[in-house]
Amino acid sequence: MNTMLALAEAALQQYRIEVASIHFVGQSASQVFKIVDTRNNSYSLRIHAAKSETMDSDWTSPETLRSEMIWLEALSAGTDLTAPVPCRNHHSELVTDVDGMKCTLIKWLEGEQQQFITTVEDAGRIGEMIGKLHQRAFSWTVPEQFTRPVYDGKRIGQALDKLHHWGKAGIIERENAELLTVAGQLVMNMMNTLDTTPNYWGIIHADLIPSNFIFYNQECRPIDFGACGFGYFLFDLGWTFSYIHPAYREQLLKSYSGHFMLPPNHIELLEGFFVAAQLETMNFWIGLPDAKDWLPEHIQRLASREFKHYVNKEQFLFTCTPYWE
Repeated sequence: MNTMLALAEAALQQYRIEVASIHFVGQSASQVFKIVDTRNNSYSLRIHAAKSETMDSDWTSPETLRSEMIWLEALSAGTDLTAPVPCRNHHSELVTDVDGMKCTLIKWLEGEQQQFITTVEDAGRIGEMIGKLHQRAFSWTVPEQFTRPVYDGKRIGQALDKLHHWGKAGIIERENAELLTVAGQLVMNMMNTLDTTPNYWGIIHADLIPSNFIFYNQECRPIDFGACGFGYFLFDLGWTFSYIHPAYREQLLKSYSGHFMLPPNHIELLEGFFVAAQLETMNFWIGLPDAKDWLPEHIQRLASREFKHYVNKEQFLFTCTPYWE
């Protein structure tokens, strides 16, 4: 921590702010510090050092990080969403290098996180927020040399390989590993049939879960765009639905469709992207130091509920008991 704190202090010297305090917030895909300046303005400083052993180095390349900041600038300029605004350093650069470590600074957003979404009204606000994000991605012209990860199914295959090894090693039940493999293959086949036209495909957040959006007054605000990349817009919704009770999902879609169009067969596709998002994220989860302590139980619940329904071609989006209950 002392080393990271020293890195944070060195990085902040390259920005036009007078620092009053630095507080460590946490670590996942990066080390995050909350910065308060002498004028009581707050910022989020990220030192891009991943916690997961399976995190690819491509995520922290200067080009990839710079592209994330460019997308945030595009959101600030082209929507009425309240989203993080990046800060440029003394050299007008969006990424700061300190001893080979890449750092970025964005303005802190005020708001409250909710561990669970407990009202239909909040679900509607989430849908409105996601719809606005996708509408901006649809209308935005991606600049040259813009580099972000692609969510095209490749990482699902990687996750299935890892789950296969976990099944052979007895970390998870072999039957569960086999069920997830069947579901994953069905999902990848489905994704291969979809167009990558602007109606379906563009810049997505890719991690819209309760820890990555906050509520302020009547507004839902997206934060932490560290996973953003090119993918199907329905992937965002599928991942968000992993944390939204089935009773609230219809209102979320209604609010979303007020800002961005849903395809005619969106329910069938969303169930597939629910499965896809879970498998995609397991690539990151499997590399966490404590993954073997909690991930097998999570997989057991998925296999006995949503994934089982998906493999059996049974609808579950609005009726299934969610895996967290």
